[in-house]
Amino acid sequence: MPDVEMTCVQCKEVFAFTEKEQEIFYERNMMPPQRCMKCRSKKAATGENAPTRFEIVCDHCGKHDTVPFQPKVGRPVLCKECYQANKSRVRFA
Repeated sequence: MPDVEMTCVQCKEVFAFTEKEQEIFYERNMMPPQRCMKCRSKKAATGENAPTRFEIVCDHCGKHDTVPFQPKVGRPVLCKECYQANKSRVRFA
């Protein structure tokens, strides 16, 4: 199967429905996509099955951010940047 060029129904941009993607969609008995990857990602992030985000204030820097889990009282919570920085420090320590 060669790659197929399709037009996104949302943003109207042309995108490639690659041979590899076609195989995956066929194996899973799915219809071909109507949206490009960017629009599919946006739709998934705002859909009814999207994970709930909780607003937090970072215990390290004080920045406002959101996290995909319910913070527990008495446990520190970090913004994405502080979490990544802390994670890399722990890995190389």
